[in-house]
Amino acid sequence: MTDEQTIADLRDLFPVVDHWTYLYNGSIHPIARPVAAAMNNVVDECARGGEDAFHLGYERFVLLKERLAGLLHTTSDNIVITESTTAGLNLAAQILAPTPEQNVVLTDLAFMSSTYQWLASKSAIPDIRFVEQRAGRVAFEDIEATIDTETACVSICAVTVGSGFRYDLARLTNLTQAAAAPLVVDAAQALGVIDVDVGATPVDFLAGTTSKWLMGPTGVGYLYVADQHLGATPPTVGWMSAANVDDWDVRNCELHDNASRFQGGIPNLVGVAGALAGVDLLNEIGRTFIERRIRDLTQYLLDELSRLGLEIWTPLPAADRAGIVFFRIPNAAEVHLELKAERIYCGTFLGGIRCDPTFYNTQEELDRFLAVIERSARRAPGT
Repeated sequence: MTDEQTIADLRDLFPVVDHWTYLYNGSIHPIARPVAAAMNNVVDECARGGEDAFHLGYERFVLLKERLAGLLHTTSDNIVITESTTAGLNLAAQILAPTPEQNVVLTDLAFMSSTYQWLASKSAIPDIRFVEQRAGRVAFEDIEATIDTETACVSICAVTVGSGFRYDLARLTNLTQAAAAPLVVDAAQALGVIDVDVGATPVDFLAGTTSKWLMGPTGVGYLYVADQHLGATPPTVGWMSAANVDDWDVRNCELHDNASRFQGGIPNLVGVAGALAGVDLLNEIGRTFIERRIRDLTQYLLDELSRLGLEIWTPLPAADRAGIVFFRIPNAAEVHLELKAERIYCGTFLGGIRCDPTFYNTQEELDRFLAVIERSARRAPGT
């Protein structure tokens, strides 16, 4: 089968292509037909069976943990299902629980989910240190210079939400391990489009959502907890946290000896079913194919934006980026409205435009996007 036929078949899975030239897949990924069907099935099961549907839902919950563990090259004993990346990052912060004498190292290329939980507790942790980006990148030596013996953790986005800069996690984990500084990673923009191996790059915590490159719904996330933190006292506890729950013993709580101690209560089982279907679809298509397709489309986009002379914030080397293309253009907000009027969906913030093509997108769709950008760039003063 040719690539063209493969892409045509894959496009049939996504109703969004009938309504939009959708180029914001790293933000909220459109739901595929199998994902929607899986979620609708759970609603039907709950309508017909009530609590009887819980058992099927729980089986999918267990399978989702296994699938996510497989993507991360770990075991399901290290996976917690959350409702979002934010929830996972907050749980990691609560487990680490820095003291007032310690400091936290963040970067200004992070998303708010990676910084707000620390900023909101600034009175308890007064020393919050931001490593500033340089032209859309975070320099390794700047992180190294900011860490000291009192660093409670370093928190980064594996692929930054703004410029799309991709960290060298192997180099970073070597640094944080040598400094005995726990590393917290937001992998929402990474997992599903690049290989993330927590065995090869041993992070302490890694959080994400299924609603981006994993093609699942919103409302389902995950947190990887490294072995050395599995004995921590959970900041909140529910019946699913307990290994002795079947004893119905309200006077004694024996916590699981794995990440299940952080689970709490029943997760969103409708979302879990959709998330499982999304990950299964990703595995069926193949991450290698997806990564190659995205790399080719983003390279084409970067080449054409360079030809237009626009300020590209995304690093140009393929090893330093993954999926996201961000560039600045005069009157970006107005350009964004013009794109939406043409039924082209992308993002805008920080005075620029963000575009995240994925495997089902085509060069023709990118050309439609570029035609609007070129027209707008020619109207800009001084061009």
